[in-house]
Amino acid sequence: MGPDGEAGPHSGSTVISIVLPDRTGGPAGPEKAALGPLSGDGVKMFRERADHRWTGTERRPRSAGITVDQLSITGMALVFNPAAFWLRRAIWLTIIVCLLVWLCVQLRLCVLRLTEGGTVRTWSRRTVTDIPLPAVTVCHGNRFKKSVVLRHQPAGAASWPSWHRLGYQTLNWSSFDGLDQFYAEASYGWDDMVFFCMVNGSNCTDVGTLASAPTLLNGQCTTFNTNVTVTRRLVSAQLMLGFHELEPLDEFEHNGWHVYLHPQDVHFNDFLFLSGLTASVKVFGNRLHEVKVFRRVTEALPNGEGKGCSTKRDALYAQQQCLGSCMMESMTAGAPPSADQGPPCSVPWVPRTAYPPDTTSCATMEELSAASMDTHQGVDETAFLSWTAECLCAPPCRADQYQLEEHEKWHAEETSIYLSFPEARNATIGAVMLRLSDVEELVAEREAYSADAFISDVGGNLGLMLGGSLLTFVEIVDCVIASCLSRRDKRARVMS
Repeated sequence: MGPDGEAGPHSGSTVISIVLPDRTGGPAGPEKAALGPLSGDGVKMFRERADHRWTGTERRPRSAGITVDQLSITGMALVFNPAAFWLRRAIWLTIIVCLLVWLCVQLRLCVLRLTEGGTVRTWSRRTVTDIPLPAVTVCHGNRFKKSVVLRHQPAGAASWPSWHRLGYQTLNWSSFDGLDQFYAEASYGWDDMVFFCMVNGSNCTDVGTLASAPTLLNGQCTTFNTNVTVTRRLVSAQLMLGFHELEPLDEFEHNGWHVYLHPQDVHFNDFLFLSGLTASVKVFGNRLHEVKVFRRVTEALPNGEGKGCSTKRDALYAQQQCLGSCMMESMTAGAPPSADQGPPCSVPWVPRTAYPPDTTSCATMEELSAASMDTHQGVDETAFLSWTAECLCAPPCRADQYQLEEHEKWHAEETSIYLSFPEARNATIGAVMLRLSDVEELVAEREAYSADAFISDVGGNLGLMLGGSLLTFVEIVDCVIASCLSRRDKRARVMS
Protein backbone atom coordinates (compact mmCIF):
# COMPACT_ATOMS: atom_id res chain seq x y z
CA MET A 1 0.00 0.00 0.00
CA GLY A 2 1.14 3.56 -0.72
CA PRO A 3 1.39 6.34 1.83
CA ASP A 4 -2.07 7.56 0.88
CA GLY A 5 -3.63 4.13 1.35
CA GLU A 6 -3.80 3.41 -2.38
CA ALA A 7 -2.58 0.29 -3.98
CA GLY A 8 0.94 0.21 -5.41
CA PRO A 9 1.72 -0.03 -9.08
CA HIS A 10 1.42 -3.82 -9.04
CA SER A 11 -0.92 -4.84 -6.31
CA GLY A 12 -0.66 -8.47 -5.22
CA SER A 13 2.78 -9.11 -6.76
CA THR A 14 6.37 -8.99 -5.60
CA VAL A 15 8.13 -5.83 -6.59
CA ILE A 16 11.90 -5.79 -7.08
CA SER A 17 13.83 -2.71 -8.00
CA ILE A 18 17.32 -3.02 -9.49
CA VAL A 19 19.68 -0.16 -8.92
CA LEU A 20 22.92 0.00 -10.82
CA PRO A 21 25.86 1.29 -8.82
CA ASP A 22 27.95 4.14 -10.09
CA ARG A 23 31.01 2.98 -12.00
CA THR A 24 33.14 5.27 -9.88
CA GLY A 25 32.13 3.29 -6.79
CA GLY A 26 29.87 6.05 -5.30
CA PRO A 27 26.15 5.88 -4.65
CA ALA A 28 23.83 5.86 -7.54
CA GLY A 29 22.71 9.29 -8.69
CA PRO A 30 19.27 10.35 -9.69
CA GLU A 31 20.02 9.30 -13.25
CA LYS A 32 20.78 5.80 -11.93
CA ALA A 33 17.29 5.25 -10.64
CA ALA A 34 15.65 1.88 -10.44
CA LEU A 35 15.12 0.18 -13.76
CA GLY A 36 11.62 -0.58 -12.79
CA PRO A 37 9.67 -3.23 -11.07
CA LEU A 38 9.89 -6.87 -12.27
CA SER A 39 7.26 -9.52 -11.79
CA GLY A 40 8.01 -13.09 -10.64
CA ASP A 41 8.15 -14.27 -14.26
CA GLY A 42 10.52 -11.49 -15.07
CA VAL A 43 12.84 -12.50 -12.23
CA LYS A 44 12.85 -16.08 -13.50
CA MET A 45 13.70 -14.96 -17.02
CA PHE A 46 16.46 -12.70 -15.74
CA ARG A 47 18.03 -15.48 -13.73
CA GLU A 48 17.96 -17.84 -16.73
CA ARG A 49 19.68 -15.24 -18.86
CA ALA A 50 22.21 -14.32 -16.22
CA ASP A 51 23.03 -17.68 -14.67
CA HIS A 52 22.26 -20.24 -17.40
CA ARG A 53 23.67 -18.86 -20.66
CA TRP A 54 24.37 -22.45 -21.96
CA THR A 55 21.30 -22.19 -24.16
CA GLY A 56 21.73 -18.56 -25.04
CA THR A 57 21.80 -18.00 -28.80
CA GLU A 58 21.47 -14.24 -29.02
CA ARG A 59 23.82 -12.91 -31.65
CA ARG A 60 25.82 -9.76 -31.32
CA PRO A 61 26.73 -7.52 -34.19
CA ARG A 62 29.97 -8.67 -35.75
CA SER A 63 32.23 -7.49 -38.47
CA ALA A 64 31.01 -8.25 -41.95
CA GLY A 65 34.37 -9.80 -42.82
CA ILE A 66 33.89 -12.80 -40.48
CA THR A 67 31.81 -15.40 -42.30
CA VAL A 68 33.10 -18.65 -40.73
CA ASP A 69 29.78 -19.29 -39.00
CA GLN A 70 28.17 -19.56 -42.43
CA LEU A 71 29.96 -22.84 -43.16
CA SER A 72 27.86 -26.00 -43.35
CA ILE A 73 30.17 -27.87 -40.94
CA THR A 74 28.16 -28.99 -37.94
CA GLY A 75 28.90 -26.88 -34.83
CA MET A 76 30.98 -24.24 -36.65
CA ALA A 77 28.26 -21.57 -36.32
CA LEU A 78 28.02 -22.22 -32.56
CA VAL A 79 31.79 -21.98 -32.04
CA PHE A 80 31.97 -18.56 -33.70
CA ASN A 81 28.84 -17.23 -32.02
CA PRO A 82 30.00 -14.90 -29.16
CA ALA A 83 26.54 -14.97 -27.63
CA ALA A 84 26.75 -18.73 -26.93
CA PHE A 85 27.89 -20.02 -23.52
CA TRP A 86 31.70 -20.22 -23.39
CA LEU A 87 31.84 -23.79 -22.10
CA ARG A 88 29.54 -25.01 -24.84
CA ARG A 89 31.68 -23.26 -27.43
CA ALA A 90 34.84 -24.78 -25.95
CA ILE A 91 33.45 -28.32 -26.03
CA TRP A 92 32.35 -27.99 -29.64
CA LEU A 93 35.68 -26.46 -30.60
CA THR A 94 37.55 -29.37 -28.97
CA ILE A 95 35.39 -31.89 -30.80
CA ILE A 96 35.86 -30.18 -34.16
CA VAL A 97 39.64 -29.89 -33.67
CA CYS A 98 39.95 -33.59 -32.76
CA LEU A 99 37.90 -34.59 -35.78
CA LEU A 100 40.00 -32.33 -37.99
CA VAL A 101 43.19 -33.99 -36.74
CA TRP A 102 41.74 -37.44 -37.33
CA LEU A 103 40.55 -36.35 -40.78
CA CYS A 104 44.06 -35.17 -41.67
CA VAL A 105 45.48 -38.53 -40.58
CA GLN A 106 42.99 -40.41 -42.73
CA LEU A 107 43.59 -38.13 -45.72
CA ARG A 108 47.34 -38.67 -45.37
CA LEU A 109 46.83 -42.43 -45.42
CA CYS A 110 44.66 -42.12 -48.52
CA VAL A 111 47.31 -40.04 -50.30
CA LEU A 112 50.04 -42.54 -49.36
CA ARG A 113 47.99 -45.45 -50.71
CA LEU A 114 47.34 -43.53 -53.93
CA THR A 115 51.00 -42.65 -54.47
CA GLU A 116 52.24 -46.16 -53.68
CA GLY A 117 50.25 -47.58 -56.60
CA GLY A 118 50.46 -51.34 -57.13
CA THR A 119 47.96 -53.82 -58.46
CA VAL A 120 45.87 -56.69 -57.16
CA ARG A 121 44.38 -59.72 -58.87
CA THR A 122 40.83 -60.91 -58.52
CA TRP A 123 39.58 -64.42 -59.23
CA SER A 124 36.08 -65.20 -60.40
CA ARG A 125 34.32 -68.07 -62.12
CA ARG A 126 31.41 -68.31 -64.48
CA THR A 127 29.48 -71.15 -66.07
CA VAL A 128 29.12 -71.30 -69.85
CA THR A 129 26.58 -73.27 -71.84
CA ASP A 130 28.40 -73.51 -75.19
CA ILE A 131 31.98 -74.57 -74.49
CA PRO A 132 34.50 -73.65 -77.22
CA LEU A 133 36.99 -76.34 -78.13
CA PRO A 134 40.69 -75.47 -77.85
CA ALA A 135 43.07 -75.89 -80.74
CA VAL A 136 44.75 -79.29 -80.39
CA THR A 137 48.32 -79.63 -81.64
CA VAL A 138 49.81 -83.14 -81.86
CA CYS A 139 53.56 -83.73 -82.06
CA HIS A 140 55.51 -86.98 -82.08
CA GLY A 141 57.95 -87.49 -79.24
CA ASN A 142 60.65 -88.81 -81.63
CA ARG A 143 60.30 -85.77 -83.94
CA PHE A 144 61.40 -87.73 -87.05
CA LYS A 145 60.80 -91.19 -88.51
CA LYS A 146 63.50 -93.71 -87.73
CA SER A 147 63.39 -95.34 -91.15
CA VAL A 148 63.93 -92.07 -93.01
CA VAL A 149 66.75 -90.97 -90.73
CA LEU A 150 68.62 -94.25 -91.13
CA ARG A 151 68.19 -94.12 -94.91
CA HIS A 152 69.86 -90.72 -95.09
CA GLN A 153 72.80 -91.61 -92.88
CA PRO A 154 76.11 -92.82 -94.38
CA ALA A 155 76.19 -96.49 -95.34
CA GLY A 156 77.62 -98.61 -92.57
CA ALA A 157 77.29 -95.82 -90.01
CA ALA A 158 73.53 -95.65 -89.66
CA SER A 159 72.62 -95.47 -86.00
CA TRP A 160 69.44 -94.29 -84.28
CA PRO A 161 71.17 -93.60 -80.92
CA SER A 162 73.82 -91.46 -82.66
CA TRP A 163 71.01 -89.43 -84.26
CA HIS A 164 69.61 -88.66 -80.82
CA ARG A 165 73.02 -87.48 -79.65
CA LEU A 166 74.35 -85.59 -82.69
CA GLY A 167 71.29 -84.93 -84.85
CA TYR A 168 71.90 -83.45 -88.29
CA GLN A 169 75.65 -84.08 -88.06
CA THR A 170 75.04 -87.80 -88.68
CA LEU A 171 73.25 -87.24 -92.01
CA ASN A 172 74.65 -87.74 -95.49
CA TRP A 173 73.70 -84.36 -96.90
CA SER A 174 74.27 -85.51 -100.47
CA SER A 175 71.38 -87.99 -100.19
CA PHE A 176 68.70 -85.28 -100.24
CA ASP A 177 68.19 -81.96 -101.96
CA GLY A 178 68.28 -79.43 -99.15
CA LEU A 179 67.11 -79.53 -95.55
CA ASP A 180 63.50 -78.79 -96.50
CA GLN A 181 63.25 -82.09 -98.40
CA PHE A 182 64.61 -84.12 -95.51
CA TYR A 183 62.39 -82.31 -92.98
CA ALA A 184 59.24 -82.94 -95.01
CA GLU A 185 60.12 -86.58 -95.72
CA ALA A 186 61.14 -87.52 -92.17
CA SER A 187 58.40 -85.63 -90.29
CA TYR A 188 55.27 -87.27 -88.90
CA GLY A 189 51.97 -86.24 -90.43
CA TRP A 190 48.50 -86.38 -88.87
CA ASP A 191 47.71 -89.80 -90.34
CA ASP A 192 51.11 -91.10 -89.24
CA MET A 193 50.19 -90.37 -85.62
CA VAL A 194 46.38 -90.31 -85.24
CA PHE A 195 44.15 -93.22 -86.22
CA PHE A 196 40.92 -91.80 -84.79
CA CYS A 197 39.72 -88.37 -83.63
CA MET A 198 36.14 -87.75 -82.52
CA VAL A 199 34.31 -84.61 -81.42
CA ASN A 200 30.90 -85.39 -79.91
CA GLY A 201 30.70 -88.51 -82.07
CA SER A 202 31.77 -86.76 -85.30
CA ASN A 203 35.04 -87.25 -87.12
CA CYS A 204 37.45 -84.39 -86.56
CA THR A 205 38.17 -83.96 -90.27
CA ASP A 206 34.42 -83.48 -90.87
CA VAL A 207 33.99 -80.63 -88.37
CA GLY A 208 37.40 -78.93 -88.42
CA THR A 209 40.64 -78.27 -90.29
CA LEU A 210 44.21 -79.54 -90.02
CA ALA A 211 47.30 -77.34 -90.36
CA SER A 212 50.97 -78.21 -90.15
CA ALA A 213 53.14 -76.42 -87.58
CA PRO A 214 56.89 -76.93 -88.21
CA THR A 215 59.01 -76.40 -85.11
CA LEU A 216 62.60 -76.88 -84.02
CA LEU A 217 61.96 -78.53 -80.67
CA ASN A 218 59.03 -80.82 -81.57
CA GLY A 219 59.53 -81.47 -85.26
CA GLN A 220 56.60 -80.97 -87.58
CA CYS A 221 53.34 -80.91 -85.62
CA THR A 222 49.74 -80.83 -86.80
CA THR A 223 47.05 -78.57 -85.34
CA PHE A 224 43.35 -79.48 -85.32
CA ASN A 225 41.04 -76.49 -85.14
CA THR A 226 37.26 -76.24 -85.16
CA ASN A 227 34.54 -73.70 -84.44
CA VAL A 228 32.22 -76.36 -83.05
CA THR A 229 31.09 -75.85 -79.47
CA VAL A 230 30.25 -78.64 -77.06
CA THR A 231 28.08 -78.95 -73.98
CA ARG A 232 28.79 -80.10 -70.48
CA ARG A 233 29.66 -83.74 -69.91
CA LEU A 234 29.86 -85.32 -66.47
CA VAL A 235 31.15 -88.78 -67.39
CA SER A 236 32.18 -89.08 -71.04
CA ALA A 237 34.65 -86.90 -72.94
CA GLN A 238 33.79 -84.40 -75.67
CA LEU A 239 37.05 -84.91 -77.61
CA MET A 240 38.87 -88.26 -78.06
CA LEU A 241 42.17 -88.88 -79.83
CA GLY A 242 43.73 -92.26 -80.61
CA PHE A 243 47.41 -92.62 -81.58
CA HIS A 244 49.36 -95.40 -83.23
CA GLU A 245 52.98 -95.97 -84.17
CA LEU A 246 53.65 -97.20 -87.71
CA GLU A 247 57.44 -97.02 -87.57
CA PRO A 248 59.41 -100.20 -86.73
CA LEU A 249 60.87 -99.19 -83.38
CA ASP A 250 62.77 -101.37 -80.99
CA GLU A 251 62.12 -101.56 -77.28
CA PHE A 252 62.54 -98.25 -75.41
CA GLU A 253 62.82 -96.29 -78.68
CA HIS A 254 59.31 -94.92 -78.64
CA ASN A 255 58.94 -91.53 -76.94
CA GLY A 256 55.17 -91.15 -77.00
CA TRP A 257 53.12 -88.28 -78.35
CA HIS A 258 52.69 -84.69 -77.17
CA VAL A 259 49.24 -83.04 -77.13
CA TYR A 260 49.21 -79.26 -76.71
CA LEU A 261 46.04 -77.25 -76.00
CA HIS A 262 45.93 -73.56 -76.83
CA PRO A 263 43.42 -70.92 -78.04
CA GLN A 264 42.08 -71.31 -81.55
CA ASP A 265 43.48 -68.00 -82.81
CA VAL A 266 47.04 -68.79 -81.70
CA HIS A 267 49.45 -70.50 -84.09
CA PHE A 268 51.63 -73.12 -82.46
CA ASN A 269 55.39 -72.57 -82.67
CA ASP A 270 58.51 -72.75 -80.52
CA PHE A 271 57.89 -69.36 -78.91
CA LEU A 272 54.42 -70.40 -77.80
CA PHE A 273 55.84 -73.63 -76.42
CA LEU A 274 58.70 -71.99 -74.49
CA SER A 275 56.48 -69.16 -73.21
CA GLY A 276 54.30 -71.60 -71.31
CA LEU A 277 51.07 -70.53 -73.02
CA THR A 278 50.00 -74.09 -73.81
CA ALA A 279 48.67 -76.93 -71.69
CA SER A 280 50.49 -80.16 -72.54
CA VAL A 281 49.67 -83.83 -72.10
CA LYS A 282 52.35 -86.47 -72.68
CA VAL A 283 50.68 -89.63 -74.01
CA PHE A 284 52.85 -92.69 -73.46
CA GLY A 285 52.71 -95.87 -75.48
CA ASN A 286 49.96 -98.33 -74.57
CA ARG A 287 48.47 -95.86 -72.12
CA LEU A 288 45.04 -94.24 -71.99
CA HIS A 289 44.74 -90.77 -70.51
CA GLU A 290 41.60 -88.98 -69.30
CA VAL A 291 42.07 -85.26 -68.72
CA LYS A 292 39.67 -82.62 -67.45
CA VAL A 293 40.47 -79.17 -68.80
CA PHE A 294 39.19 -75.72 -67.90
CA ARG A 295 39.75 -72.37 -69.53
CA ARG A 296 41.42 -69.45 -67.75
CA VAL A 297 41.17 -65.88 -69.04
CA THR A 298 43.76 -63.44 -67.72
CA GLU A 299 43.29 -59.69 -68.08
CA ALA A 300 46.20 -57.41 -67.18
CA LEU A 301 46.50 -53.64 -67.00
CA PRO A 302 48.60 -51.93 -69.69
CA ASN A 303 50.65 -50.21 -66.99
CA GLY A 304 50.41 -52.94 -64.37
CA GLU A 305 53.09 -55.19 -62.95
CA GLY A 306 56.15 -56.15 -64.95
CA LYS A 307 57.03 -54.44 -68.21
CA GLY A 308 53.46 -53.66 -69.21
CA CYS A 309 51.31 -55.27 -71.87
CA SER A 310 49.69 -54.48 -75.20
CA THR A 311 45.99 -54.12 -75.94
CA LYS A 312 46.33 -54.60 -79.71
CA ARG A 313 44.46 -57.42 -81.39
CA ASP A 314 47.65 -58.98 -82.78
CA ALA A 315 49.60 -58.44 -79.57
CA LEU A 316 50.69 -62.09 -79.28
CA TYR A 317 51.94 -62.21 -82.86
CA ALA A 318 53.77 -58.92 -82.37
CA GLN A 319 55.36 -60.27 -79.18
CA GLN A 320 56.60 -63.39 -80.97
CA GLN A 321 58.07 -61.29 -83.77
CA CYS A 322 59.74 -59.05 -81.23
CA LEU A 323 61.17 -62.03 -79.32
CA GLY A 324 62.51 -63.52 -82.55
CA SER A 325 64.31 -60.33 -83.49
CA CYS A 326 65.61 -59.86 -79.96
CA MET A 327 66.89 -63.44 -79.81
CA MET A 328 68.74 -63.00 -83.09
CA GLU A 329 70.42 -59.87 -81.74
CA SER A 330 71.41 -61.65 -78.53
CA MET A 331 72.71 -64.69 -80.39
CA THR A 332 74.74 -62.66 -82.86
CA ALA A 333 76.16 -60.29 -80.25
CA GLY A 334 79.39 -62.29 -80.00
CA ALA A 335 79.45 -63.52 -83.59
CA PRO A 336 82.05 -62.32 -86.14
CA PRO A 337 81.08 -59.37 -88.38
CA SER A 338 80.40 -61.65 -91.35
CA ALA A 339 77.47 -63.18 -89.49
CA ASP A 340 75.65 -59.85 -89.49
CA GLN A 341 74.96 -60.19 -93.21
CA GLY A 342 72.05 -62.50 -92.47
CA PRO A 343 71.57 -66.27 -92.68
CA PRO A 344 72.97 -67.79 -95.89
CA CYS A 345 70.09 -70.30 -96.14
CA SER A 346 66.64 -71.02 -94.74
CA VAL A 347 65.55 -73.57 -92.14
CA PRO A 348 62.10 -75.24 -92.13
CA TRP A 349 61.06 -74.14 -88.65
CA VAL A 350 61.36 -70.44 -89.52
CA PRO A 351 58.54 -69.05 -91.72
CA ARG A 352 59.54 -68.37 -95.31
CA THR A 353 58.25 -64.83 -94.97
CA ALA A 354 61.19 -64.10 -92.67
CA TYR A 355 63.69 -64.64 -95.52
CA PRO A 356 64.31 -62.82 -98.79
CA PRO A 357 62.46 -64.38 -101.76
CA ASP A 358 65.59 -65.88 -103.32
CA THR A 359 66.81 -67.64 -100.13
CA THR A 360 67.46 -71.36 -100.65
CA SER A 361 67.24 -74.22 -98.19
CA CYS A 362 70.38 -75.23 -96.30
CA ALA A 363 72.32 -77.87 -98.23
CA THR A 364 75.30 -78.53 -95.96
CA MET A 365 75.96 -78.87 -92.27
CA GLU A 366 78.07 -75.72 -92.31
CA GLU A 367 75.24 -73.69 -93.80
CA LEU A 368 72.81 -75.07 -91.22
CA SER A 369 75.14 -74.15 -88.34
CA ALA A 370 75.49 -70.61 -89.66
CA ALA A 371 71.77 -70.19 -90.37
CA SER A 372 70.64 -71.56 -86.99
CA MET A 373 73.42 -70.01 -84.90
CA ASP A 374 74.30 -73.54 -83.75
CA THR A 375 70.84 -74.07 -82.28
CA HIS A 376 69.86 -76.86 -84.71
CA GLN A 377 70.12 -79.38 -81.86
CA GLY A 378 67.47 -77.47 -79.94
CA VAL A 379 67.10 -74.65 -77.45
CA ASP A 380 66.52 -75.36 -73.78
CA GLU A 381 64.42 -73.19 -71.52
CA THR A 382 67.44 -71.73 -69.69
CA ALA A 383 68.98 -70.43 -72.92
CA PHE A 384 65.62 -69.05 -74.08
CA LEU A 385 65.11 -67.13 -70.85
CA SER A 386 68.69 -65.83 -70.99
CA TRP A 387 68.34 -64.55 -74.56
CA THR A 388 64.96 -62.92 -73.93
CA ALA A 389 65.64 -61.52 -70.44
CA GLU A 390 66.40 -58.02 -71.75
CA CYS A 391 63.83 -58.04 -74.54
CA LEU A 392 61.25 -55.28 -74.17
CA CYS A 393 58.46 -57.22 -75.87
CA ALA A 394 55.05 -56.43 -74.43
CA PRO A 395 52.82 -59.49 -73.97
CA PRO A 396 49.10 -59.28 -74.72
CA CYS A 397 46.95 -57.83 -71.94
CA ARG A 398 44.36 -60.56 -72.48
CA ALA A 399 45.54 -64.14 -72.56
CA ASP A 400 43.48 -67.33 -72.83
CA GLN A 401 45.05 -70.45 -71.39
CA TYR A 402 43.87 -73.98 -70.79
CA GLN A 403 44.73 -75.63 -67.50
CA LEU A 404 44.63 -79.30 -66.55
CA GLU A 405 42.28 -79.88 -63.63
CA GLU A 406 42.31 -83.69 -63.45
CA HIS A 407 44.54 -86.29 -65.09
CA GLU A 408 44.14 -90.05 -64.89
CA LYS A 409 45.85 -92.78 -66.92
CA TRP A 410 45.61 -96.55 -67.33
CA HIS A 411 47.40 -99.32 -69.18
CA ALA A 412 45.71 -100.25 -72.43
CA GLU A 413 45.25 -103.81 -71.18
CA GLU A 414 43.14 -102.47 -68.32
CA THR A 415 40.58 -100.99 -70.71
CA SER A 416 38.35 -102.22 -73.52
CA ILE A 417 40.14 -100.35 -76.29
CA TYR A 418 41.27 -103.57 -77.95
CA LEU A 419 37.64 -104.61 -78.30
CA SER A 420 36.95 -101.48 -80.31
CA PHE A 421 40.21 -101.68 -82.27
CA PRO A 422 41.36 -105.33 -82.51
CA GLU A 423 44.03 -104.42 -85.07
CA ALA A 424 45.88 -102.43 -82.42
CA ARG A 425 46.77 -105.48 -80.30
CA ASN A 426 50.24 -105.89 -81.82
CA ALA A 427 50.97 -102.19 -82.23
CA THR A 428 52.05 -99.34 -79.99
CA ILE A 429 48.98 -97.24 -79.34
CA GLY A 430 47.81 -94.49 -77.03
CA ALA A 431 44.68 -92.47 -76.42
CA VAL A 432 43.63 -89.28 -74.70
CA MET A 433 40.10 -88.29 -73.73
CA LEU A 434 39.54 -84.59 -73.12
CA ARG A 435 36.65 -83.59 -70.87
CA LEU A 436 36.10 -79.83 -71.10
CA SER A 437 34.74 -78.09 -68.02
CA ASP A 438 31.84 -75.68 -68.35
CA VAL A 439 33.43 -73.42 -65.73
CA GLU A 440 35.69 -70.61 -66.90
CA GLU A 441 38.05 -68.81 -64.57
CA LEU A 442 38.68 -65.09 -64.92
CA VAL A 443 41.82 -63.55 -63.42
CA ALA A 444 41.66 -59.76 -63.65
CA GLU A 445 44.36 -57.32 -62.64
CA ARG A 446 43.10 -54.14 -61.02
CA GLU A 447 44.66 -51.10 -59.42
CA ALA A 448 45.25 -51.65 -55.73
CA TYR A 449 43.91 -48.15 -54.96
CA SER A 450 42.25 -46.36 -57.83
CA ALA A 451 41.39 -42.68 -58.14
CA ASP A 452 37.70 -43.50 -57.72
CA ALA A 453 38.44 -45.26 -54.43
CA PHE A 454 40.52 -42.28 -53.31
CA ILE A 455 37.69 -39.83 -53.99
CA SER A 456 35.23 -42.14 -52.28
CA ASP A 457 37.39 -42.46 -49.17
CA VAL A 458 38.01 -38.70 -48.98
CA GLY A 459 34.30 -37.96 -49.26
CA GLY A 460 33.42 -40.68 -46.74
CA ASN A 461 35.93 -39.45 -44.16
CA LEU A 462 34.89 -35.83 -44.66
CA GLY A 463 31.22 -36.67 -44.18
CA LEU A 464 31.87 -38.98 -41.22
CA MET A 465 34.18 -36.63 -39.32
CA LEU A 466 32.71 -33.21 -40.06
CA GLY A 467 29.39 -33.86 -41.75
CA GLY A 468 30.70 -32.08 -44.84
CA SER A 469 31.10 -32.87 -48.50
CA LEU A 470 33.17 -31.72 -51.43
CA LEU A 471 31.08 -28.55 -51.49
CA THR A 472 32.47 -27.80 -48.03
CA PHE A 473 35.85 -27.11 -49.64
CA VAL A 474 34.12 -24.70 -52.00
CA GLU A 475 32.52 -22.98 -48.99
CA ILE A 476 35.90 -22.67 -47.23
CA VAL A 477 37.47 -21.10 -50.31
CA ASP A 478 34.50 -18.76 -50.63
CA CYS A 479 34.81 -17.85 -46.92
CA VAL A 480 38.52 -17.05 -47.25
CA ILE A 481 38.00 -14.93 -50.36
CA ALA A 482 35.05 -13.04 -48.80
CA SER A 483 37.00 -12.40 -45.59
CA CYS A 484 40.04 -11.09 -47.50
CA LEU A 485 37.92 -8.79 -49.64
CA SER A 486 36.09 -7.52 -46.56
CA ARG A 487 39.36 -6.71 -44.75
CA ARG A 488 40.71 -4.92 -47.80
CA ASP A 489 37.59 -2.79 -48.11
CA LYS A 490 37.75 -1.98 -44.39
CA ARG A 491 41.39 -0.84 -44.63
CA ALA A 492 40.52 1.26 -47.66
CA ARG A 493 37.73 3.02 -45.74
CA VAL A 494 40.00 3.65 -42.73
CA MET A 495 42.74 5.16 -44.92
CA SER A 496 40.24 7.37 -46.68
